Amino acid sequence: MINIALCGGYGKMGRTISEMCEGSDRFNVSYVIETPEKCILTDLGIGLRLNDVIDHDDIDVVVDFTSKRSSIEHLKISIENNKPFLTGTTGFDEKDMAEIKAVSEKGKVFYSPNFSLGIFILGKMLKCVSEHIRDDYDIELLEMHHNQKADAPSGTALKLRDILLSNNPDYEVIYGRKGIYEPRKRDEIAIHTLRGGDVVGDHKIIFAGNGERLELSHKASSRKTFGSGVLRAIDFLLEQKQNGLYLMEDLFKI
Repeated sequence: MINIALCGGYGKMGRTISEMCEGSDRFNVSYVIETPEKCILTDLGIGLRLNDVIDHDDIDVVVDFTSKRSSIEHLKISIENNKPFLTGTTGFDEKDMAEIKAVSEKGKVFYSPNFSLGIFILGKMLKCVSEHIRDDYDIELLEMHHNQKADAPSGTALKLRDILLSNNPDYEVIYGRKGIYEPRKRDEIAIHTLRGGDVVGDHKIIFAGNGERLELSHKASSRKTFGSGVLRAIDFLLEQKQNGLYLMEDLFKI
């Protein structure tokens, strides 16, 4: 049995992971790490602080779906106590990622803004397509999530943006449009954010050319899709012998 200290256990992803572990004979949530405010709002029980339980023997891995500030704090606590750490928290900037990479030199860390195999495959498709679209197609990226999501654009959208930029490093990225706008430049990638309802996660990339349009999209209808990826990543992380920062590219050798 793999025992999990689940940070953000009363959030959307945290509750999904807990539900999946309840029906599993391999994974168990041994501790729910949650803020007092979230405990009161959800009325699901009393959460704990990671510092208070991190030295317990019934923690094999720390899983985090919180905020970027809390996530980095939990990362440091976990690695200082020789516990592997996995996070799907989004909103990290370049400085945050540099700090995560530095800490991971002392322990095993897995990070992904999205644990869906479908999104990973979409990224591979984008990399292939973007090698052929230069100077011929306009690129627009749309993402939509539920009305409680805090960060915008989504971490997944930013990951897809980076894949597109890897083949077009001199392209400019803009975020939405407002008011009078000059004719669209060919060498730009536009990202548009939508929020509403209980949308789990939609991402669409549009390549618009003259007389034709290519659209690649991914729609998640259940958070269990992400939960399955998390559990698979936990297995992978615990099998690793070396310290370091592991990504979806390491998990899915496609």
